[in-house]
Amino acid sequence: MLDRRRGPDKLVKWVKWSGIISWFLVSITLFITLIAKPDFESYMDKSFHVKLQSTWDTIMMQYVLVLLVLLFFFCMISIAVNLSRCRRKSDRFNKTLILNAAASFVGIILYLLFFK
Repeated sequence: MLDRRRGPDKLVKWVKWSGIISWFLVSITLFITLIAKPDFESYMDKSFHVKLQSTWDTIMMQYVLVLLVLLFFFCMISIAVNLSRCRRKSDRFNKTLILNAAASFVGIILYLLFFK
């Protein structure tokens, strides 16, 4: 039987790129969370009476929530596309999407528990 495939189609390429995009969104979310967290007071800060941020920046954390919801739905759509295109033996399931969807879901739950 003649193999007429010319390489991966657009949906398979989408699944590959969606894993990369999801890690990019995770990186942005973690970076904003690091900016929003309270500062750690060191000995030098105490000595020189430096005023530090003592609470979470709630406005920045709202951006984190938006990114987490965006990431969750993006991963769920990509998982659905991956499931529909994973028919051949050579097709692989993208585990990164499951990991990032689960992590974003946990992040949303933690936000709702601690910031609402």
